[in-house]
Amino acid sequence: MANQTETTITVTDAPDDDERAVIADGLRAYNEAQAGYSDSRALTVLVSDPETKKVVGGLFARTSLGLLRVELFFLPEDLRRNRLGSRILAMAEEEGRRRGCTRAVLSTLHFQAPGFYLKQGWEVAARIECEQPGHTRFHMTKKLS
Repeated sequence: MANQTETTITVTDAPDDDERAVIADGLRAYNEAQAGYSDSRALTVLVSDPETKKVVGGLFARTSLGLLRVELFFLPEDLRRNRLGSRILAMAEEEGRRRGCTRAVLSTLHFQAPGFYLKQGWEVAARIECEQPGHTRFHMTKKLS
C-alpha cells in the first residue's frame, strides 16, 4: 500500500463496481471484526404488474445488528391507494422482526411521505432543513418490538 504522501484522493459521482466493492467489502469486514459477527442481509418487497409480471415498485431495505434500515420505497401514483403502501411497509417490518430487529430507521423528504410514515407509527427522530429553502428531510424511527 502507498504511504499517505503518495495517496491520491478522487471525488466522483460515478464509481465503478470494483471501487464500490472495495469500500463496501472493507467496511463489512471491519464491522464484522468489531461486532464479532455479521448478520447484514438485504430485504426487498417487490410489487409486480399482474399482466406483464414486470416489477413496478417496491421497497429496498437491509437488516443488521437488530436494525431494519429502509433505504428506498417507491410506488407509482396509480398504486398509492387501497393501503398497498401500508401492506408493503408492514411486510418489511414483520420480516425485520422475524430477523431479530427491534428498531427501524428511514429517511424521507417533506414532499415524499412523512405523513404516511407517521400514520404507520413511525416517529420523527430528526428534521433537517435542506437547500433550496423550503425543503426538509426527516429521519424517522419506529420500535418494532
